[in-house]
Amino acid sequence: MLSLIFIVVFIFCFAIAIASILIGHSFVLTYNTDFHRNYLYYLITFYSFAIYAIWGQIIMRVLLSSIDTGSEQIGIIANFLPILGVPFLLISWIMLIKMGYSLVEAPMKNNLMRIHFIIFLVLVPLLWALYTLWDKSNWFYGQELAYLQVGIISFIELVYLLFFITTVLRGLRIQNRSNPQIVKRFTWLILLAFLIRTVVIPFHFGSPWIIAPLILVYFLSNFIPLFYLKLNSDLTFTPIYAENPVEEKKALIYKKYEISKREREIVEQICKGKTNQQIADELFISLQTVKDHTHRIYTKIGINSRMKLVQLVNG
Repeated sequence: MLSLIFIVVFIFCFAIAIASILIGHSFVLTYNTDFHRNYLYYLITFYSFAIYAIWGQIIMRVLLSSIDTGSEQIGIIANFLPILGVPFLLISWIMLIKMGYSLVEAPMKNNLMRIHFIIFLVLVPLLWALYTLWDKSNWFYGQELAYLQVGIISFIELVYLLFFITTVLRGLRIQNRSNPQIVKRFTWLILLAFLIRTVVIPFHFGSPWIIAPLILVYFLSNFIPLFYLKLNSDLTFTPIYAENPVEEKKALIYKKYEISKREREIVEQICKGKTNQQIADELFISLQTVKDHTHRIYTKIGINSRMKLVQLVNG
């Protein structure tokens, strides 16, 4: 029964990771901003670490147990696996910093990433040294190493997260943008996601019956700000638009793919960079009707995004 629960949770976790990355990719195809690209890379590296460090460790324990490996050896090998996934974390934290600057369109110093990388290289050995001086007994075995990893990772992530929040809030004070509250809420939801992960991680060392749902919560944590942004992106970001539309290209597309009169009106509005809601208001139709027409246009032409359509009509 327990094995079946873990299999089901693994499928859900993998689905959450894929869905999040696909949503992030759709952001890039719709808005094509530095922020959305950085956010996509952040999601990819975060979920890569989560799958490798959490599920890789569980799978490794199962495999080692099946070949009658000693519990001490299993603990050493399994608990060491997350360390090998640290490069994914490092990239995700760097992307978090870049997200902050690009979200408020603030210039980033050229040497900033180098400074963060140096801090990371210095901070980890320092924390490790402090730990070994504090308690030298069995520091490399079992849950001692696991708790050390959780503590170090959580502390470093908090430092990067505070830098991200500070950058965004400072940038919003000097930037005049539409709907700044959406950006603020998204920023606080990123913090909420971190707090959720920080709360549930220590319980991963408890009963196997509670580990599975906690892992699912861990994966869902970063889906919360992503879903909020998906619902509100049109209110604060401008979709990609055709900077140099060629009328001959549009006429050829209309004729070749049998685009109807209403669909042509949708295409014209998309090329102007209008959001779906703006198109609905302009043409006096419902938002769902706009989405249905857009889907039919993409299907007829054989594309899957606003970016591809804009590229077709651009000179």
